Amino acid sequence: MVKKMFQTIRWAFNWKEWNPNEKDFAHAISCIQLEEKERLGRFMFRKDVRASLVGRLMMRKFVNEYGHIPYNNIVFTRDIHNKPVLKDLSLTLNFNISHHGDYTVLAGETRNVKLGIDVIKLEYTGGKQLSEFFRIMSRNFTSSEWNEIKNSNLDELGQISMFCRHWALKESYLKAIGKGIVTDLGEIDFKTNSLLIENSIVTDTILYINGIKQQWLFEETLLNSQHYVAVALQENESAPRSQNNLFRTINSDELLANTVPMFPQDFEYAQNYLRKEEYP
Repeated sequence: MVKKMFQTIRWAFNWKEWNPNEKDFAHAISCIQLEEKERLGRFMFRKDVRASLVGRLMMRKFVNEYGHIPYNNIVFTRDIHNKPVLKDLSLTLNFNISHHGDYTVLAGETRNVKLGIDVIKLEYTGGKQLSEFFRIMSRNFTSSEWNEIKNSNLDELGQISMFCRHWALKESYLKAIGKGIVTDLGEIDFKTNSLLIENSIVTDTILYINGIKQQWLFEETLLNSQHYVAVALQENESAPRSQNNLFRTINSDELLANTVPMFPQDFEYAQNYLRKEEYP
C-alpha cells in the first residue's frame, strides 16, 4: 500500500508593497467570484480592498494548484460562521486566511484537519494608556496569561508583543473550530514556552480549556520583527506534528499566475478603487 503524501502550504504576501495600476487591478478583480467582488467594493479604503483581494486570490491559487481544479471551476461559499469554504466538499483541502498590518497570509493542508490562522502586527494603536487598555481587556485573558503579558521583565513593547501573541493564538484556535470572538475568551488559556525568533517555528505552546490540556498544535513564527503569525492545527493521528513550516513570501507574479477571469474586466470598478483613499 502506497502511503499518501500530504502537503503543507504556508504563504505570505506583503499587500502594502503591491500597488496595481488600473489595468492590473481590473484583471485581478475579475479573477474572483462576482459576490466577492461586490463585497470588496463596499470597503472605504484601498488598503482594505487589496488586503482582502489578496486573500481571495490566495485561496484560488491554493485550490487550483493543490486540488488540481481548473481555475474558473473553483467555487467558494460561506459556512454558518461566514467562513469561506469550498463548495465541493469532496475535496480533502483545508485552508484559512488572515490579514493584518502589511500582510495577508494563508495556511493550507491537503489532508483532513481543522486549521486556523491569524496574523497580527505587533503594535498598539488604541490611543489610551496601555495600562487602561489592559484593564479593559482583562476579562479576555486568564490570570496566567496576564502574568505572561505583564511580565515585569518586559518593557512596554515586549508587553504589547506578548498581548498580540496571545490574542492571535486565541483567534487562530477559534477560526479552526469555526467560532468567533463571541466565545468566552477567558476559558481559553495559552501557556507559551519559547521566545519567538525570525525565520524559525515555535511549536511548544500549550492550550488549556477550563484547566484541561488540549491536543492541538500551534505553529508560531515571525514574518519579520513586526508581524507575528499563529497557525492552529488539530493534533491527532491524521494530523501529526508539523516540522519547520516556514512561510514563503510570494510576489504578485506568483499570486496571479494561472489566473483566469471569471467575468469581463470592469474598468469603472477599477477607477472607483483608485479614487478611494489609501488610509483613513
